[in-house]
Amino acid sequence: MANKRLPSRAWMRPTTSKTREALIATLQPYITETAAVLDLFAGTGSLGLALLEAGCAQAVFIEGDRRSLKYLQEQTGGKGEIISGLLPKALERLRGRQFDIIVADPPYNSPEGPETLLKLSPYAAKDGIVVFEYHHKEEYPEDFQDFVMIKKKRFGETALTFWQKQ
Repeated sequence: MANKRLPSRAWMRPTTSKTREALIATLQPYITETAAVLDLFAGTGSLGLALLEAGCAQAVFIEGDRRSLKYLQEQTGGKGEIISGLLPKALERLRGRQFDIIVADPPYNSPEGPETLLKLSPYAAKDGIVVFEYHHKEEYPEDFQDFVMIKKKRFGETALTFWQKQ
């Protein structure tokens, strides 16, 4: 995996390998050679990179923390498009584009996580999958707009929720 060495920086909370492996296993039916991935709050880029390595065609990474961008650029090594910007506003740069898989790992307890989730419908392809990683005590909806929750998993303090666009 491209994310062999994780930075020891207090502002980063990289997804654990156990959580990343469970996410990839759950998404396996949706990973195709034509699938486009959007990695939000990308940080180290580990989620988008794992999906590329699993067989997805392309990835776009959005990260708003300037300290993380250099590391993200090193990790992706040109394997995807990187957009610097704060979410949810940075989504506007993707107007007209849609993705088969959208993954997000917002900072725990940040309002930007739920705000971004509610703006994703135009960016998700029909039957597209959205996955959010968050602290298990945070509240995210089961169903919202044209998305239906298809799975929820918990790993210690971390929760993953999977929604599918109808």
